Amino acid sequence: MLRTTDRLTPFCYRYKGLGKAACLMGAVLGSPLSLGQEASDNEPLGMVDNRRETVTAESEVTSWQVINRGVLEIAEGGAATSIRVQGVGSQVIVNGGQVSEGIELIAAKATLSEADVSNATGTALLLSTLTSNGAKTPSRADIQGSTLSGAGIGVAVAALGQLSLDNTRVFGSDYGGVGGVGIRLLGATLNMTNNSYVQGDSIGLQLDGRTAAPGGPIIPQEAEIVVDNSTIEGLTGPAISADQATIAKITVQNGASLLAGNGILLDVSGASTMGFTADSSLLRGDLVADDSSTLDVTLQNGARLFGNLVNTNSVAINSRANWTLTGDAEVKSLSMDGGSVTLGSAEQFYTLSLGELSGSGMFNMHVNLQDNMGDRLDINGQAHGNFLLNVQNTGLEPNSPEITPLHVVHTEGGDALFEVVGGSVDLGVYSYQLEKQGDDWFIVGTGKTISPSTEASLALFSVGPTIWYGELATLRSRMGEIRTSGEGGGWIRGYGNQYNVTAEAGFGYKQRQKGLSFGVDLPVPVSDGQLLVGVMAGHSRSDLSLSRGTSATVDSYSLGAYGTWLREDGYYLDGVLKLNRFDNQADVSMTNGTKAKGDYDNFAYGGSLEFGKHIKLRDDMFVEPYAQLSSVLVKGDNHQLDNGLRVDNGRTVSVLGKAGATLGRNLELRDGSLLQPYLRVAMAHEFSRNDNTVKVNDTAFDNSLFGTRGELGVGVSAALSKDLQLHADFDYMKGEHIEQPWGVNLGLRYAF
Repeated sequence: MLRTTDRLTPFCYRYKGLGKAACLMGAVLGSPLSLGQEASDNEPLGMVDNRRETVTAESEVTSWQVINRGVLEIAEGGAATSIRVQGVGSQVIVNGGQVSEGIELIAAKATLSEADVSNATGTALLLSTLTSNGAKTPSRADIQGSTLSGAGIGVAVAALGQLSLDNTRVFGSDYGGVGGVGIRLLGATLNMTNNSYVQGDSIGLQLDGRTAAPGGPIIPQEAEIVVDNSTIEGLTGPAISADQATIAKITVQNGASLLAGNGILLDVSGASTMGFTADSSLLRGDLVADDSSTLDVTLQNGARLFGNLVNTNSVAINSRANWTLTGDAEVKSLSMDGGSVTLGSAEQFYTLSLGELSGSGMFNMHVNLQDNMGDRLDINGQAHGNFLLNVQNTGLEPNSPEITPLHVVHTEGGDALFEVVGGSVDLGVYSYQLEKQGDDWFIVGTGKTISPSTEASLALFSVGPTIWYGELATLRSRMGEIRTSGEGGGWIRGYGNQYNVTAEAGFGYKQRQKGLSFGVDLPVPVSDGQLLVGVMAGHSRSDLSLSRGTSATVDSYSLGAYGTWLREDGYYLDGVLKLNRFDNQADVSMTNGTKAKGDYDNFAYGGSLEFGKHIKLRDDMFVEPYAQLSSVLVKGDNHQLDNGLRVDNGRTVSVLGKAGATLGRNLELRDGSLLQPYLRVAMAHEFSRNDNTVKVNDTAFDNSLFGTRGELGVGVSAALSKDLQLHADFDYMKGEHIEQPWGVNLGLRYAF
């Protein structure tokens, strides 16, 4: 039986068959387990000497010793108490069997599959290395689909030993207040794959550098550990600890996990040297080294570490990997190749102090210009390379637009270039610049521009009138067709427009509108001429494109009434009343690429009157001079984007006057149908100037489209029969703050 003792290695014994003294390099320093006594002349029960023995379910349960290339196999259902295997070529194979008092390997091999190995008073599996005349012969264990449970220590591996775990679980429980270590490793190799799991009541994996040779000093031996899609957990202590001049390389990869009861994933002390690599894994906890040790950390291939690196010598963050600080941190050397570092948060700012910086990567930072505070990168040496500062954009406003320069990066020299993502930082109403001053970098208020969040909010409060007029044009342009028919009927229109808008506030956007409207009208008897009245409804959708990828959409639902009166002398009067409901949504792409959203609903009320005269010319030509006055009031709203930006608008008012003329000709075709091409020109003026103020975080903007514009339109109407008419219209408009590069509407009318 393998029992806990207080002795330290090396242990030197004379084993039967070796003919000389040999020493075992201890595997479990600090809480060693006895490696057995010198063999007696009487053979112990269960000796396998240079032969093969198979234990089945029918075999007696006993202890076994395997020597001289002997092979012991525990078959499925078979069981043994303790097993000792010693000597090159000697091995134990457990295939579905059970061992209740542990397995000890001395320069031997174990192959376990679906095995259950336990020891209530000591280590479940011990791999010792035999040293004879300076030659070292380690042990090896390949374990698949098994469970190993030990008291004090689950599995112990001496120098040069090799332990491979495949879908295997190892447990080390506390034993008499001593231990609770899942695996203890001395200068050996550990390879964990396929969802293997190691747990210690105290420490998951314990590394110790005290490997010894007989009669000589401790000789450092490097340990190599690979944790692949597997987990190491210390329930009350660190996941991995290293002490006593340990030299080791640890790789945690492919979704592997380290779990620590005290929050320390790796604890390096006692003049140890450690290389730690996280590859494609997520880790939460700290990596810590004492002043006497050296810890070098690499994060790569999308690995993420949420925790602090304490007293770390060097850190490399490559290929989309990220380190998120949980407090102020200090690193002697940081190199980056496509990785990132996240400092603090909107609630807590951190400082990252570096001895030197090199490479290329990104620093995710947060600032509060209201209190002139933020995360800081403090490089107390040379900085070389190209780096992006991804400063969190926000809709919250600084105390004053004229901000005090905020110090975000300090260097002691070097050729490093720092830039903010997107070229500026969105902080409330404005976007601010990053400026180099000497060897330091500051966020400054000079050169600020309107932020994308502000642009989107202003655009949504500006776009109401153009939506309203775009819908009105589809009806207004066909009033002549309704008048000349003289009969009631129904109609349907499909239309599309583009507007390029530059408001007084100085920002611009493109609006693309598409929609469908329909209506029905009836004649009303009058004493002079003819009068038609009708109702209409429709829906349109406007997509707004702003700078830097920001967009907004407005869904408009309309309901209205209209009428047209044509006198016998050619004079006419058209009138429209229309109610709209707007569903507004902003999708803001802030300068650093993050998104902000907001939405609100509002209503619009408006009407239009047009007065003109239809004048017949010779050769079936006609001209219609006209004047029009339209007005719409868009109710305002106060709302907030999810980045904190506040927007308030009481109302938006438009009063548009227009004067123009339509020139056309009636062409009768051979089949009796009538074709009417026409050309329309007009001048329009927007009178409203002082009723369109929008406040963004209490900063007022003039959102009006005041100015004069010219319009040009061409179209054709075809009366295919007495009852059926088709039409197509194409429009262009250009003004001081607005341009309509194209507009088209297509439709039909059917007379009752």
